Amino acid sequence: MTDGSVVWARLSDSEHFRVWDDFVALASFRIVHPDGWPGILEPSPSVTWDLARERPAPTDMSWHCAVEPDDLNVLFHDAFKACVDRDEWLYVLDWRHPGYRFWPHRLTEPENEASWVVPVFPDGDYYIFLSQDLSFWTFGHPWEASLCVHGDRLLEAVETRNSGTLSRVLRRNGREPREA
Repeated sequence: MTDGSVVWARLSDSEHFRVWDDFVALASFRIVHPDGWPGILEPSPSVTWDLARERPAPTDMSWHCAVEPDDLNVLFHDAFKACVDRDEWLYVLDWRHPGYRFWPHRLTEPENEASWVVPVFPDGDYYIFLSQDLSFWTFGHPWEASLCVHGDRLLEAVETRNSGTLSRVLRRNGREPREA
């Protein structure tokens, strides 16, 4: 289907809709008004990190970034590579836009924003990276300014490589830290 140099390959419409349906069923994804966080039922194990420096009012969708998007992409590029074999790809979903297959091991400049057809950082849409078997995934929420990471393998890879890029936990396993 693809040669060894392709980093991003657009999903067919049927595959795109199948993967979205799988994610909706898996995470109970729903489009919500900005004050109706989190948009998914965060499973166990998961950690949801805060990407905002300041929390805006619930009706204010503008927020100030506490995480550099390029740093987030580099962190997750390394984590994704640790979780998949050299020839494996991830599904990538971008709300209301085409979906892709993404081969992390083929991406040579993860710090270059232009290398990412869909970034990990949710800069206006919901961005989702999923393993082929759906055992791990990320869910970037643009209105809440958060990133949920699910699955033991990916969580371990992110937490091992995170040297301060992600610092504030909003929720663990769908619960605020003081409730956990």
